[in-house]
Parts: sequence; structure tokens; C-alpha cells
Amino acid sequence: MLNKWILLTLFVIANTISVSSQGIQVINPLSKVEIALLDFIAKDSSHDLSLNFLKEEFRLGITKKLSNGTSFIKRKGKVFIQVLGSGRLYEVTKVSQGNYQFTRLDSTIHFGSNFSALNWMYKDTLFQFGGTGFWKVRDYMSYFSPQTHEWEIYNTVNTASISLSDKNSILYFMDEKLGKLYLSNSIKQQDFPKTLTISDIDSSIAYDFAKRKWENLGALNPTLKELIKKQESQLNPYGPYLIFHSDLELYWLNFSTNSYGTFSTSKQSEFREKYLKLYNNNRNYSIQFVLGSNYYLIKITKEGLLSFESISLSLTDINEEAGTAIYSNDRLVQIMKVLGPGQPIIGNVLVIIFLIFMYNIIQHKRKKKTIPDEVLTILYKNFYSGITIVEKELIQTIFQCQMSNEQISIKTINKIIGVQQKDILTQNKSRSDHFLRINQKFKLATRSKELLIVKEREASDKRQYNYNINLQFLKQIEALVLNNQ
Repeated sequence: MLNKWILLTLFVIANTISVSSQGIQVINPLSKVEIALLDFIAKDSSHDLSLNFLKEEFRLGITKKLSNGTSFIKRKGKVFIQVLGSGRLYEVTKVSQGNYQFTRLDSTIHFGSNFSALNWMYKDTLFQFGGTGFWKVRDYMSYFSPQTHEWEIYNTVNTASISLSDKNSILYFMDEKLGKLYLSNSIKQQDFPKTLTISDIDSSIAYDFAKRKWENLGALNPTLKELIKKQESQLNPYGPYLIFHSDLELYWLNFSTNSYGTFSTSKQSEFREKYLKLYNNNRNYSIQFVLGSNYYLIKITKEGLLSFESISLSLTDINEEAGTAIYSNDRLVQIMKVLGPGQPIIGNVLVIIFLIFMYNIIQHKRKKKTIPDEVLTILYKNFYSGITIVEKELIQTIFQCQMSNEQISIKTINKIIGVQQKDILTQNKSRSDHFLRINQKFKLATRSKELLIVKEREASDKRQYNYNINLQFLKQIEALVLNNQ
């Protein structure tokens, strides 16, 4: 009986805490740095914004014991703060300049399960994915329900895992038009619960809300991976693009077209100039983000003094045709990933069958393309007998020089083709025409795809060209020259 009364008392206390949590609450006093940032952002009432603060200086009143960071989300003029490490969700209302009121929206009482989780808005609903807690990387998605004031599980066909980190940056972008969430990589937890070891899965993935399924797009570009590790800014949505900067370069990225690159030269120059001018090796607290079509560079001192520079963004400064692939979508690579090489029985059998099939195709093509040696001999003789006396003399002289480890001189070539007394332009054109005709006749007669006479720039003088017999045809030409065919 005593145990029942104890349980009932605990239930009443928990329910009281849950109900009272819905009222207006003022969290610990905000720092001057945080007030300056909120004042700046609150001036814009129309553009959306999403920021993640994993550092100590931007905790927005949340103690370190409760959270390892906060997600700051601005949507249709409303500002929300989700405390990473708990289910707590607050709406922030500006009372006056420097004075803000926090209204708690959730009724959860647990914490410790979603440190470093990813928060984003889709169709005015706040979603959350990944993070760590209770010795595990989370592999499920949830959303905040205004009806229940709770985080509800969002069922998906398959799973993935992710966790935000300052040391291992992750690109993510919610394309609301396509209904897809793009991520640069996910995390694999090995041998849980035996060990707590985790490793990156080097790939780009996407979640399709229509199919409720995660899809593997391909292996992440190694160059882009290094840029992500060194990125300094927040990830900034701008139309279909994600904007960030790394090593004083301003980058755009478009997952839907699988391309990324830098902005125009003029925009890069403007960015570097304003970046160096504002921070001047004394950054204090620095943040960069996009509001509307402006890229803001923010500097805040410990005393709360905020200064900024802005850069106007334009689609004309983005050249997707010159972009580089974000991930490799090579079909063979994708097939091998689906088959799972090395996996027991089925994977290994399918891989072996695939390799045998490809080997047979290649061998069949080689047999069809191979010309018998006796036929080739006849084709070479036909070629040699069909060229002019001048063309034969050119081939013979080049061959003899090549056998003596020498280079035929331009003067000798001009003398053979009879243009030694002509002007330079005429000599150049005549040489080019003669070698072009020789190579055309050779390819036509022998069915070869390679040139007979190849030219290379002289190492000591880049203006000078050297002419030689293609090494793969040297034996055949030797037979023709020695037999005086």
C-alpha cells in the first residue's frame, strides 16, 4: 500500500512539473553577446534562418549540464530555440530592445537522448534527426506535434545515423520544393553495445519524404570533404543552394544537380575584402549567415558591441556549368554498393557472376577487333606502296634519325618537301600538310586509330617540335624501310 502512495505522489509531482512547464518562463539571463545577436536578427521579420550553436558562448541561457548546444530556428517571423540534449522547445518573443521572453512549447521531462541532433523545418513542422544519447547514435526521425506538445516518432522505411560536431562538419540541406533532406555523410556505430566506436560512412545520402526512405547518392567528393572539415561559417540555404565559406573562399552547393563551386571572381574579392576588414585578426565572436539575398558577416565583442558587413548575393554569380560533382554517381560503383561485396553468400556470388559476365564481353570485343598478323602485313605494304616518293623519304629519314637517337631537323624536312627557299609561314603549313596526309593515309590503309608520325615539343625550346615514328609501329616501319618496299 505504501508503494502505491509513493508512486501516486511521484506521478502528481511529474504531472505538475509538466503542466507548469507550459507557462511563460524566463531562462537564465542572456549574455550581452546573445542579446546583441537576437537584436540584430529580430530586425528582419520576413526571412527564415537556421543556426546551430555548439560552442559555449552561444548557449542562450541554457546550462551546459542540460545541453551541448542549441538550434536556433526563425520561421515566418517566429523564433524558436530547441535545446540539444533534451526535448525542450521555446518560442522567443521580443518584449523590447535587449529584452526577450521565452515561452516553453513542449511538455517533455526527459533529456540526454539527442545531443548534437539535427533540427529543420519542413512544411511548417519542426523535424529532428540523429544525435547521440544513452551511449548510442540515434538512427530515427521525430517531429514536434503542437497537439500533443511532444516529440512523436516519424516512421521511415529504413534508417541512417548522424550527429553534428565542430570537429566533423556535416553538410545538410532541406529542399522543400523536392521534399528531400540531403546530408553529406552519416555515421556507423560498430559492435554496439560491445564498444562505443563510431566511424563515418563516406557517402552522400538523401531522405525522400514522399517515399519515407533514405537513399544513397554516391561517394562524397574527397576535395569537398576536406573543404567541409575546414568550413568556418554556418550552413546557409539560399534558394536551391547551400552557401558556406572555407579558406576565405565563398562556395555554393546544389545537391539536386550534384554540383558545387565558388562564386564569381568579383564576389570572391568582395567577400575577402569585407571579411578581412571586419575581423582583422581579432574575431571575438564571429558568425556568418544568409538572410534573404544578403550574406552577413557578424562580429560581436564580449561587451555586446555588434558590427557587421553584408554581401548581396545573386544567381548571376553562380556558374553551375563550371561546377564540380558533390558525389560520385558512377553506375558501376552504385551497383557494387547495392550488391554488397564481401557479404556472405548472395553478395559474393552476384559479384563473381558480374565479373565473369564483364570478362566475357571484353574478350568477345577483343576477338572481333583483332586483325590477323598476315592481314596486317599486307595492309602495311599497301600503305607504303601507295604513298608518294617525298612521303617515303620523310618516313625513311625520320626512322633513320630515330634509330640513331637523333631528331630530324626542320631544315632537313623543309629540304625534303622542297620549301627551303619559301617564307616561314609557307614552310610551316607545308610541313603540317605533309604529315597530315601521311597520317590520314596510314589510318585509312591499316584501320589504325593511332597516328604514324607523332610530334612533341622540344624540352629545351617549347617553340620547336620534334617528329618521330609512333613506337607501337616502329617494327612494321623498320621491315618496310629495310626491304625498300
